[in-house]
Amino acid sequence: MSIIWTEQIDPILSRGISLDHLGVRNWALGRDDALRAIYELEAFGIAILGGDVYQLVGEKAEQTYDSWYCDQGSDESYSVFLKRSSDKAKSYICSYLMQEGLFALVPKI
Repeated sequence: MSIIWTEQIDPILSRGISLDHLGVRNWALGRDDALRAIYELEAFGIAILGGDVYQLVGEKAEQTYDSWYCDQGSDESYSVFLKRSSDKAKSYICSYLMQEGLFALVPKI
C-alpha cells in the first residue's frame, strides 16, 4: 500500500473506509474513530485543515457535501492553530446531526 499522507498519519486515518472509489485518496471514519484520530493527530502536533462528511450507501461511502475548514491566521502561532483546529474539528463532528456520518480529516502536512 502506498503512503497517502505520511507514515505517521496513515495508520491513524486508515482505520476508516477507503474513499478510493470516489477518486479521493483518504479514508472516512465513524464519529468515535474520527474523534480518536483528532486526539492522536493533535498529540503528534498535526493540525487539522478541515474535513468532509460522507454517509454509507450500501457498502460504499458517498458524499453529503457537508464540510468544514480551518485556516491558520497570519499572526497565529502553530501551537495555537493546532489547538484551535483540533477543537473546531471535534466541535463540528460532535454537533453533526446525522449519527451515522463518516468524517474524512485533512491533516496539515
